[in-house]
Amino acid sequence: MITAFMVDDEEHALTILELFLKKTGQVQVIGKSGNSFDALHQLEKLSPDVLFLDIEMPEMNGIELAEVIKSRTPNVSIVYLTAYDQYAITAFEQSALDYILKPLEMERLSKTINKIKRELELQNTISANNQQADEHMKAARLEIQLLGQMSMGIAGGEKIKWRISKERELLAYLALHGEVHKDKIIEDVWTDENYNKAKIYLHTCISLLRKHMKQLGFDNVLHYEEEKYFLDMSRIGLDISNFKAGLIRIRQQEYAAPEDIEEVLALYQGILLAEQDYLWVGQEAQILDQTAIQLRLLLTERWIEAGEYQRAAEMAEQIISHSPYDEEAYRLLMKAFHLRGKNDQALLTYNRLASRLEELLVNPSTLTHQLLESITSGSPSFPLQG
Repeated sequence: MITAFMVDDEEHALTILELFLKKTGQVQVIGKSGNSFDALHQLEKLSPDVLFLDIEMPEMNGIELAEVIKSRTPNVSIVYLTAYDQYAITAFEQSALDYILKPLEMERLSKTINKIKRELELQNTISANNQQADEHMKAARLEIQLLGQMSMGIAGGEKIKWRISKERELLAYLALHGEVHKDKIIEDVWTDENYNKAKIYLHTCISLLRKHMKQLGFDNVLHYEEEKYFLDMSRIGLDISNFKAGLIRIRQQEYAAPEDIEEVLALYQGILLAEQDYLWVGQEAQILDQTAIQLRLLLTERWIEAGEYQRAAEMAEQIISHSPYDEEAYRLLMKAFHLRGKNDQALLTYNRLASRLEELLVNPSTLTHQLLESITSGSPSFPLQG
């Protein structure tokens, strides 16, 4: 049973959320509060698995509250509640597991509960196994890659050749969504099909997946219970889960060393389902890609701090190649050139940025202008954070 604590300054919102959580049959509410300060006091004696936090609260909002709580208990999962979709990206940037738009919908909450369950399983796996055990488990797992080019097979061995495209899509859907009702799968994967035909297609793809898994030596991995399909994730190595586990490790470190960041970045092989055009993927691909960019920016800063200016410049160029309007990457590249005594290259980098931003009818930020002035004036130091 998942344990939860709720914080919302609207009493009726707390009541509705508690009713919905109880209705899932998978969550026990162990506490609730109408303001952030009272919540912090209560949480000194409680250890919930997940916090449901309203973002728009007076005095201390949900994001600020989460930062305080995360500093005390890094492993607790955060789910934000908001009436405004504009907070979605902000929520994920603040290490949130998920966000839910108000008014609440039971179907959307169920997806969040599944995410929480997977997150708890992931954290338990990380804490319970040492590196040797992880390697052994990896060798015995069915490997599914969703980042970059999608594939299913055995690590370092045979890969499945897909018979039909919908089989591949169904596998990706189940790997990302967990336990899903068959009608919901039909709705998302066979959106425009007649229901009866779609059921036949679903059963066909399920049979193909089971056949291919069995060929790889993984029988009884795809299950069906109470009209829901799901994968036995204890027997599957999922690249996106490995990447997210790496993110957890990085965020829990007081200082993430360059080699630790590189190790996590190596797990990110490309945009989620980059070669596919699945409408149900939603914002997840964009959010993961932005997270990877932020990691690369952090690594660039670490290389500058370590005096590895060439490596910093190379990483900054990689970021710019992928995200040509990322102003912070240009600033880091300017710093790397300046610290190598290549002020001419730093100025050229500024001009590249200005030219790019001109396409958007905007100018470089004040922070970038300050950096340029410090370089051209021969200032001995400047702030690294940009």
